Amino acid sequence: MTAPVRASRPGALRVPQVLGPAVGGIRAHVAALAPRLERRGVDAPVLGPSGGLGPLGEVSVAVGIPAGVSPVRLFRARRTARPWLRGADVVHAHGLKAAAVAGGPGRGAPLVVTVHNVVLPDASGRVRRSASAAAEAVWSLADRLVVPSEAVLSGLPRRLRSRSRVVVPVVDAPVPRRARREVRAGWGVDDDAPVVVAVARLHPQKGLDDLLAAWSEVLPAVPDARLVLVGDGPERLRLQGRAGPGVVFAGASDNAADELAAADLAVVSSRWEAVPLVLVEAVALGIPVVSTRVGVADDVASGDPSVHIVEVGDRAGMAVALTERLRVTVPSGSRGGGLPSWCDPDHLVDRVLDVYRELV
Repeated sequence: MTAPVRASRPGALRVPQVLGPAVGGIRAHVAALAPRLERRGVDAPVLGPSGGLGPLGEVSVAVGIPAGVSPVRLFRARRTARPWLRGADVVHAHGLKAAAVAGGPGRGAPLVVTVHNVVLPDASGRVRRSASAAAEAVWSLADRLVVPSEAVLSGLPRRLRSRSRVVVPVVDAPVPRRARREVRAGWGVDDDAPVVVAVARLHPQKGLDDLLAAWSEVLPAVPDARLVLVGDGPERLRLQGRAGPGVVFAGASDNAADELAAADLAVVSSRWEAVPLVLVEAVALGIPVVSTRVGVADDVASGDPSVHIVEVGDRAGMAVALTERLRVTVPSGSRGGGLPSWCDPDHLVDRVLDVYRELV
């Protein structure tokens, strides 16, 4: 296979997008960003592991960027990617693994790295130190870092902040594909039952232990309510073992807008997030939200009274907030919605282009 080494359109900026073994928000961001860059006249092929990429259908170039840190697999990924990066004006890597591939030996173009996460603040010991050191070494390769929130910026080493720019991830407005009744039937839930939906990877970061503990206090007050957990992950069996009545494990979804639109209330129980995209999507669909104080949650709540904030780990506060809102919630489908103004995709693409222009 022969790769292009310059922009296919005369005078166009060529900025390959390198995507690591990401799922969820990172992949959704690249799927929204790349076609918008193309419509602005930027050649933005997506290089990364095979897999669906929303409206793009598939990555432009399959590059086996590994989930682990195998030197052999990273070398192979660099070798596959290198011809496609040659002749680029800027290379934009999304995440640590992508940056390790794009910023490898022999690169010529300036490198932009989007930092979607930092090492979680509740990690400790040698794992935290080694993970932080590895992340800092990769971030140091970048000419510019793009971070999704001020919270992530504050978690970066001070020496890297001057080269960092805060730009919220670009996301498409969520569009449900299935009717509320169909989705609820798949859960085995009555159409008129009060339903709370949490869309989250089943992972300790998402605070689902706190949510399940809070739910045990909600159910006696609203006995016909149901909590639906949409997602999968390493904690599934353990969480299923401790979940009480009224909890449905729905598994992963390829379009979480379906499940959110079928909810009366959405919940974000995360212990840490940069930009909880589920919160943004729920607001866009007109679904009220109870969220922990993570990432940009306060910013969203300040402009939307349907968003209620509780402190991270406050199980009692979460229970009270869920109970109160289930008792007064308006059935889904009868509210307004729309992406918050600060999430306007065109504005955010302008911000990304400004970062590229700093380097060319």
